[in-house]
Amino acid sequence: MTSSIGSHEIYPQYCFHLSPTIAKWCHLRCADIVALTTHPGFEGQDLYFHKNHPIKWVRIAGMVVAVDDFGPWRAYTIDDSSGATTECHVNLPKPTANSATPGSGNLAPAAKPSNAAAQQQQQKMELLGGEINVGDIIDVKGTIRVYRQTRQIKAEKIVQLKSTEKEVEFWEKVIALRKDALDKPWVLDEKVVRKCRKEAEGYEGKQARKERRERRERREKEKDSESRTTGATPNRKPEKSAEEQAARKPNARLTGLEKRPKPSKVAIPITGKYSALGL
Repeated sequence: MTSSIGSHEIYPQYCFHLSPTIAKWCHLRCADIVALTTHPGFEGQDLYFHKNHPIKWVRIAGMVVAVDDFGPWRAYTIDDSSGATTECHVNLPKPTANSATPGSGNLAPAAKPSNAAAQQQQQKMELLGGEINVGDIIDVKGTIRVYRQTRQIKAEKIVQLKSTEKEVEFWEKVIALRKDALDKPWVLDEKVVRKCRKEAEGYEGKQARKERRERRERREKEKDSESRTTGATPNRKPEKSAEEQAARKPNARLTGLEKRPKPSKVAIPITGKYSALGL
């Protein structure tokens, strides 16, 4: 079932894989981030819309005008001269035991990480937050999140643009995305929407059957394990007679060979007013 925002039709989520914007880094301006809309039914998925184009992964570029540390993360405020600014957040690595404590006179460099996880964390820090200062031009990839009713970008990758050619190349991609996709609404044929719905319903049916089968197998395994631990045989239903089985099957026919109950013999009393000869 489709809905609409204004004059633009919002397609169901099972059609999103056909969108030209859902699975790519969308080059946007800071003002575009502020202007993105939301739609009921997509809460908690970090999904936003430009007209009816679903957008999840964004990419912006601009000058760093502020750098602030807030405990476990760092915020870079970016201004791209579009009339708005955007904060980009980067998670900072946790302090290690070898790091110098505040107030101590030990200013020796921290020891090198001793395991692969620490090395990966240090590489992430160098990739996302290392050596970026106010006045640098950076290119940020990430997802949009809301913090204190303000949209921010949770950075996945930050790269410095150290030449004017790189900046021009970025803005050319911004213009190309608007010209090829964002400036016109996303339109799908009704046949395509119905096909996507059938595929989604078939997939959901398969998933439901798979879950039911897994639950049934899990219950059977639990019963088997309980019977092994207690030493008792699992309860079985009593076998039904052939006539009862045939009665459950309306198309089944009796062959006459089924086992039938034998008639009970009832003894007739002969004592009374008359004798056995009726005299």
